[in-house]
Amino acid sequence: GSDDDRIYLWDASNYELSAQLTGHAGYVNGVTFDPAETLLVSGSHDRTVGVWNLAEQKLITTLKGHAREVLRVAFSPDRTLIASISWDGTVRLWGVSSE
Repeated sequence: GSDDDRIYLWDASNYELSAQLTGHAGYVNGVTFDPAETLLVSGSHDRTVGVWNLAEQKLITTLKGHAREVLRVAFSPDRTLIASISWDGTVRLWGVSSE
């Protein structure tokens, strides 16, 4: 995640940039892959959580509900929940669709 509102994906085998994901309207503070490595979730200064399809490199959905910036995000080990923590002092749990 970056202060230019983007997510940069890098190929770890050759250290080359493989993709730039855009869709947030604020700094991207935290990102994490789901256990199956098919989804990426991001938290942003725009107060949203983004859910991204890695194969298509596109934003699937934007989760809204925090009153302040989203600092960190995480997947549950079974991939059924996303947790997000915000400067508003809350932790939110979001259900993950099986589709």
